Amino acid sequence: MPIERFNIECYSKYESDLLEYLFPVADKFAPDIVICENGTAYKVESQAPYIFMRRYSSGNLNVHFQYEDYIKTSSDNNESIIAIINALGIDAEKFWYLLLFISDYVSGNTMKCNATPKEEIEQMIAFIEQNEESISALSGVKTKQEMKLSLHIKGKTLNISNPDTLWAISAFCKHGLSLVDENSKLNAGSISVADMTDTVQIGLFADMFRYFFNIYPQFKSKRKRGNNPTKSLLRLISKLVYFTKLTANADYDSDDENLKGIIKSYSNQKIETINAIYG
Repeated sequence: MPIERFNIECYSKYESDLLEYLFPVADKFAPDIVICENGTAYKVESQAPYIFMRRYSSGNLNVHFQYEDYIKTSSDNNESIIAIINALGIDAEKFWYLLLFISDYVSGNTMKCNATPKEEIEQMIAFIEQNEESISALSGVKTKQEMKLSLHIKGKTLNISNPDTLWAISAFCKHGLSLVDENSKLNAGSISVADMTDTVQIGLFADMFRYFFNIYPQFKSKRKRGNNPTKSLLRLISKLVYFTKLTANADYDSDDENLKGIIKSYSNQKIETINAIYG
């Protein structure tokens, strides 16, 4: 049975051993960064496991499943999670805490770093310049396609579509940005709360578990022994996606085809957010 709470105040080898699977995954996906005096940045041991321990002990984990269901054997032809875990030789107790951590990590709100004013102005300049076809003293600016800059203020709209005016705005801004000090407010971005889509959550969930299996080759090697579905890592991850309620699609519980599709599409995505809980 899982422990009731972690001893936050002092080190416990027993509790540290329970989190054996969790530590390397946390170091990979939620590392702490230290910046030296010379500006060099390097990764150090993640504080995420200790954040997890506090959240676990206070009952604040963002999870919606129970340990009793995790260890339940199947009464039908569909293999249970615990049966696959045991077949792969995974320590079910340690894996439980990894499952809690990954589920809590991917299910929480994320903090999105929005573009700075300078970055947004640079995007506008690039947008206008890329659409320039030619510039002459007689005919002015000729564009590849029509373009328009709109400013909306409740009930009012200002539209600027004159290519010469847009070129002038771009030129003025470009000159102005060259004079911007490093500590200017134009270099300060804002932060907002953003929810990841279900697809991205599932992709990240799968990515974290696949990383875990990559650093524990003894579990991967068992997958290679024949075609027994019990030893399919993707099938286990797919079942976990359904078990943790990241999706209501019951197909995830019986096969891994949907998961394979998400992994394929997710591999080309970059998450532009920071986890609001674990950093």
